Amino acid sequence: MFIISTPVAFSATLGDQWDSLKYSLSSAEKSSTKDESLKNLQSAKTIYIDNFKNAAVSVDAESDVLITNAFSSTENMLTSGNIEQASLNRQIIDKTIYKIAFMKLQLAITQNNSADFLNWFSIMEKKFKISENYLDLNSLSDGIKSNSSLLSVNGPQIAEKLLEIFKLKTVEELEEAIAALDKGDLKSAKTFTYEGLYYYRTLHPSIEEKIGAEPANELLHKMESAISVTLSDKSIDVMKAEITQISEDVELIIRQYEGGDVSELGLALSGIKDRLNLVKIEYLDAVKDGKIINQEEYDETIVFLTKAIEIFNSNKLAFTELSESATISLEKNLTDIDSIVSAKGSTDQVGTLVEKSLDNIAILQEFGGTAEIDILEYFDEIERLLNESKIAYRNGDTKTAFDLVTSAYLDNYEFVEGPLGEVDPELVLKIEIDMREKLRNMIKNNESPGKVDAQIDMILVDLAQAKKVIPEFGTTVMLILSIAIISIIGLTAKSRLSIRI
Repeated sequence: MFIISTPVAFSATLGDQWDSLKYSLSSAEKSSTKDESLKNLQSAKTIYIDNFKNAAVSVDAESDVLITNAFSSTENMLTSGNIEQASLNRQIIDKTIYKIAFMKLQLAITQNNSADFLNWFSIMEKKFKISENYLDLNSLSDGIKSNSSLLSVNGPQIAEKLLEIFKLKTVEELEEAIAALDKGDLKSAKTFTYEGLYYYRTLHPSIEEKIGAEPANELLHKMESAISVTLSDKSIDVMKAEITQISEDVELIIRQYEGGDVSELGLALSGIKDRLNLVKIEYLDAVKDGKIINQEEYDETIVFLTKAIEIFNSNKLAFTELSESATISLEKNLTDIDSIVSAKGSTDQVGTLVEKSLDNIAILQEFGGTAEIDILEYFDEIERLLNESKIAYRNGDTKTAFDLVTSAYLDNYEFVEGPLGEVDPELVLKIEIDMREKLRNMIKNNESPGKVDAQIDMILVDLAQAKKVIPEFGTTVMLILSIAIISIIGLTAKSRLSIRI
């Protein structure tokens, strides 16, 4: 059994130990002398060894390797004066401890060990300010504190709600990186991408369990790629474009993990919902008594609220067709939230309006409806978009060419994969790889127009073959769809399919 060894100057909860470790790492970066800096680093390392290392080795050896290597790298960075990289390493150590804590929480539930559960949960309490920001979580944990037998009921609920937080953080950090790059703040963008990856590592096993290893590993690769982009020597504009694309891909997988409506309308509503939840959390720490008390949290509130409003405005007509009253109410709530945030007004009012907005979104989701579409229309649309991509690429407009191919895949091909896979699974996979991966990579890598044309022509031939076999299952397929909501995935090319709700 793992025994906690409490160093003399620290309190007994693991939450306080984590807080002290984080403080020591931060102090190491801010120290005025090299000796003082290394002394603070050693203090952090001792806290890790005394309180977390055994747990890491027992539940996730990879996490221990990551943290151990990060400590070694940090020592080298502090010695050489590379404070920026030391700060990035702090994100690895800090947030990898969350994964260890979460896995220990899960283990405590299976072992019905409420004391161990609450001790590891104290890390989450400290980090996410549970008692202030997540009243439902706080109530569940208080229940276990009062009655240990409630662990079997409350524990799994707490674990699910914590995964929701890590899911939001995965999306949030990429969006913050984009906002930082928009301001030309590369240093912050690097930090956000590091935070995003190491927040995601806690969520990764759940993604893998729910939707499979392939999409989970793809999401992991995307988060790692975001770091690579910000560490590259590319221009800020190129970085922003690439992180934006990564963010869109990540969000699509996240929505699949959620198991809800993954049509474009479903993605849009989920996107607004997540960002409003972030607005509520960030704004609570940003403003007090009409004044900004945390500029970073306030700036993040603006980022998420702005994006939520953008998504709404781009899709207002589609929402109105589902429920005019819910759309009008949602629009008013968003406007009121914007006014209150701009005036640094009441956090309670913002919280109430967010909850009302979430109710509006729930109504719109219920009215999602069905649409009857001739599946061959999707093939026609794919062919049109690919041919337009040819033209754009030959004219030197790489971005438009890339967006057209992305639209061909995400907004059209994904809706025919199921029926086609029933008839010819090898063909459906070949077209997917040729379009989503090979063709888009060719465009990103600036291959010659001739090679891009040849790749598209090959895909068109395969699509023609697919159209021949699809009718074996009938040309009309009932799908849960909506008006094409392109803004949520950031594409410039809009589908011309007529969808009747």
